[in-house]
Amino acid sequence: MFLIDYTSDDEESNEEWSLVKTRMLEEIMKGAILSSDISDLALSTFSENVAIRDKNSQEPKEFRINGMPVISNNHGLRSYPEELSGDESITPFNMGDLASYYRFYLRHKHIVHGDRISEINDGRIFSCVSAVEDRSSEFEDEVVIKVNLASFTDDELLAEFKELLKEWRFELDIDEPQASRTRIGISTIKKIATYKVFPFLDLMLWESINGKKISNELASRVLFPDDEDECEVIGGQQVKDTIRPFVERILNEDTYPLLKHYVKKNSHLKTMRLSDVMKLAED
Repeated sequence: MFLIDYTSDDEESNEEWSLVKTRMLEEIMKGAILSSDISDLALSTFSENVAIRDKNSQEPKEFRINGMPVISNNHGLRSYPEELSGDESITPFNMGDLASYYRFYLRHKHIVHGDRISEINDGRIFSCVSAVEDRSSEFEDEVVIKVNLASFTDDELLAEFKELLKEWRFELDIDEPQASRTRIGISTIKKIATYKVFPFLDLMLWESINGKKISNELASRVLFPDDEDECEVIGGQQVKDTIRPFVERILNEDTYPLLKHYVKKNSHLKTMRLSDVMKLAED
């Protein structure tokens, strides 16, 4: 809801927000399930096709995964322990993915129903799922693989995956995206702490929910009271010129995924106290 409703004072930032909202709605149309707590009025501003699921509904839910319709009974009404960890670029292949792939290849007659069994058509039994022609545009940029965790070490798997990445990009004609010019380091983490980014996001969310604007001067007094120990005096002008733009960059640009990537590469940061991390930034 925050992503849908938030607007910035800056016209250029609003254009960037519009792209974020569009991408969010595209993901929703692919199969994201929305709680009935989220206002359908906000969503209908951008699309009339976004449905809000009633928490008490007992009817099967039809939604889209990888662009294909999938029916799910009792979705969200029971817990599912059969999950594996995933992230933005790598996710486990789930039952919804399996159903959407199956329906797509069935529709394009790569899989056909025989008298008693389903058959692979045109002798494609050993064709790679991600290499079959006429794949859906919804999953044309992904590769479905099997990983043998039991027989190979992590180093062996990583080395092999690194080499295969080059070959898959060539075979599927998918170029590596350009690396972001944004630089992330300890200083970024320090700014997130000293600028009180997360409390500031709470204020922005309050603005969005209540349709009111918190002045930069009031935000400075709330977040940076004069009597707070070891805190430099920050006024409304600094909030306007430095802090608010920094927070909006985290939301609008690719700063957040880059920050996640930085922490993953420097996993020791996860176990450190914030005060110790701040000392690293000062070295």
